[in-house]
Amino acid sequence: MLQFTLATTGSWLTPAESTGFQSASKLNIQVFTDSNEAMSLPVHATCDVVMQYLSRHTTVQFATSELDVHLFKSQQRYLRFVRQFVSGDEPRRSTFIQSRDRQRIAVYVTQFAQQDLQHELCHALLHSTFRSSRVPLWIDEGLAECSELLQVTRSASGVVQVKYSPSSLLHPEYRKHVQLMASSNVLPAQCRLESLERRRNSLRMSWHEYAMSWAWSHFGMHGPVLIQREFKRYIQKLDSPLAMPALSSDMRARIPDIDSRFKAFFS
Repeated sequence: MLQFTLATTGSWLTPAESTGFQSASKLNIQVFTDSNEAMSLPVHATCDVVMQYLSRHTTVQFATSELDVHLFKSQQRYLRFVRQFVSGDEPRRSTFIQSRDRQRIAVYVTQFAQQDLQHELCHALLHSTFRSSRVPLWIDEGLAECSELLQVTRSASGVVQVKYSPSSLLHPEYRKHVQLMASSNVLPAQCRLESLERRRNSLRMSWHEYAMSWAWSHFGMHGPVLIQREFKRYIQKLDSPLAMPALSSDMRARIPDIDSRFKAFFS
């Protein structure tokens, strides 16, 4: 469990306790809302929480670019805004938009708004820290799914506790796919890392692929120490300009029984 104190300074929420992590998010995040209710989401504090979580489990110093966060209570306004930047399928409840001039996050404020915000802020942090072309899609989506599972509680005294709770993976499709994978005799081909590494378009990802992206990312950050070490090594290399092999081939060279370890972790 991560624990730190949030102190209020003006309208900003920033970590007050030094844990080797310093808040920088408030300096370059602008928040726009269409209602006072939407404004209640703690955007800056949430960015700090997600940044600290990712940093602790990857040992990467994450950064934020200039970022606009748009919170909409009106679904119609949300859809109209997102369609300026994204064409094709019906937009989901939240969207991360990477453009040449700046980053944008749009969230339709529902009962899931806090988790959706955590998800999209993870995308923003990854794409601010690494070139977008360097981040494999399964890691981009898998880490964002992990970030959704951060449960934040705040006491009356201002102490914030952040707990990562994989047991709160409530999406029935995700649970079904993870349970089917864990109950199989051998790891099915569509659950192997190589299958995920071939994906290039998140709009074409299935529920199964989202579930496996979460599972492999969760395994990389919270699995056995040996797996965590290899996962950290790979994430750190995303910053290198040099060509790098896929994580699957990298890990199989060092851990030949990676598939059985992965399946056993969830069994």
